[in-house]
Amino acid sequence: MANTRSRRRQRGSIRPHGDGFQVRVYAGRDPLTKKDLYLHGQAGDPEAAEKLRTKLLHEVDEQRHPKSQVALSFLLDRWLGVAELDESSYERAEGLIRNYLKPTFGDLKASKLTAEMLELLYARLRRCREQCDGRRNGKTDPKTKKKHVCKHLAPNSVRKIHFILLPALDRGMRWGYVTTNVAALADPPSQPKPNPDPPTPEEAALVLNTAWQRDLDWGTFLFMTMVTGSRRGEMCALRWSDINFDRLELFVKHSNNRRRIKDTKTHQRRKQSIDVITRSVLLAHRTRAEERCRALGGELARDAFVFSQEADSTIPLLPPSVSQRYRRLAEKLAIHTHRLKDLRSYNVTELLGGGADVRTVAGRVGHGNGGATTLKYYAAFLATADRQAVTMFAKQLPVPEALLTERPVTTTINELRLACECGNESLWAMVVVTDDGAEALCGQCEATVVARLDTSLGHLPGRVIKADAVPARKLAPWEELTEELKEAIADGTLPPGEEIPTVADIAQAHGVSVATAHRAFAQLKKDGLIEVSRGRRAIVCSRQEEAVDAA
Repeated sequence: MANTRSRRRQRGSIRPHGDGFQVRVYAGRDPLTKKDLYLHGQAGDPEAAEKLRTKLLHEVDEQRHPKSQVALSFLLDRWLGVAELDESSYERAEGLIRNYLKPTFGDLKASKLTAEMLELLYARLRRCREQCDGRRNGKTDPKTKKKHVCKHLAPNSVRKIHFILLPALDRGMRWGYVTTNVAALADPPSQPKPNPDPPTPEEAALVLNTAWQRDLDWGTFLFMTMVTGSRRGEMCALRWSDINFDRLELFVKHSNNRRRIKDTKTHQRRKQSIDVITRSVLLAHRTRAEERCRALGGELARDAFVFSQEADSTIPLLPPSVSQRYRRLAEKLAIHTHRLKDLRSYNVTELLGGGADVRTVAGRVGHGNGGATTLKYYAAFLATADRQAVTMFAKQLPVPEALLTERPVTTTINELRLACECGNESLWAMVVVTDDGAEALCGQCEATVVARLDTSLGHLPGRVIKADAVPARKLAPWEELTEELKEAIADGTLPPGEEIPTVADIAQAHGVSVATAHRAFAQLKKDGLIEVSRGRRAIVCSRQEEAVDAA
């Protein structure tokens, strides 16, 4: 009797294909296209083909196979729809996908993408953004009738493409479109090393003087960018209500991203000190804005934008427009840097070179990781250093005489000028005048200045106040370290010709940072007490060299 028991149908198929065998396993239906899904593989012999079939069956049973044969362009569009990106980041990502990823991989199945494909794409883009591999360089395009010149895509842009694919494919894994994130296996271009290239003080003065002569409003914008070191979007979003002229303060609260006014890049508001020169420039700029409004029969609104091309200042400048205008100005003046962003680097470089504290500078320009703890717990100390920094910096910049309706003033009580040992003569946090003298709190170094009646000067019209500063200003850590090293050199502890310990050793021995020790070494070199040369440790100068330097 024949065996009537039904035999179970074998899952998957193996058939000869080329020099080997092709394996195909059914994996269900695509929920999007409603088409059957199959997993394919190639093996060299029947035994290997059977093992491959078993492997593919396990992937289907354990649901480790792609659930849909969607194209990479579909996956990228889906990712853009759910990614949490601000407007500017969304525009950049959408532009890179539209210009580079879709033309290259648009019709490719997402599951077919490999790390090799990505690395080859990165390499081609770094040679030519149109991926011609140099074959079209110098040749005329028959469609556009223009000569093609290979222009590489910037490494940062190539890295952005990589970091678009990385989260998109990761999301595709969670959605079941792909089984592996091949972008995690590919190596993106290395991060370019920072290379700040600010204009020199002479170039900055040339730019400002030219801007003042052409357009006072444009000169004011560049002046404020140099003084505050703010980002271009922050300057374009600045309102008159953000400036306190009485307290010499400016609040950076928003940024302009071309589409709307949003919060700053670090999502934090910050306060900056301004000096009387900056206040004069801003007041003159405000007067011009008020005159334009009155010419139209209106008044300047309190929350109007500081920089605007509209007569009523209700619409801010666009960040790309100011960058383009600055680039055209820089190219015409033939200075070596053409980016508006370099004015921000110029501000930081000059403040640090002038002795401003690093944490203070980081707080002024809005660097989120620049001494955040110190800014949080020592705001009072940083506020005074901030005032010293901006007062020193603004005096270096050229300003038309007509704008200086307000100049740095001196304080006179009963015909004698009140001054602090730090050099402050106008900024006082508090002044108390009594019958026999006065007391003031310096607004820069916070020293108490005591004024008393001076009877040794004889009879003068009115009473005379003599000011003495007590107590003396506390030395900064680098100043204390400098004085200790000077004493060691003077008393022979560090004799002439002696090698000084390394900066790292000095910093560890005195419990200070390496940057503080570097600054102390720089001051000793400036004073002619040590000799520093590349590749050698610093040595103490001889007395004869000191005498020659002093002469």
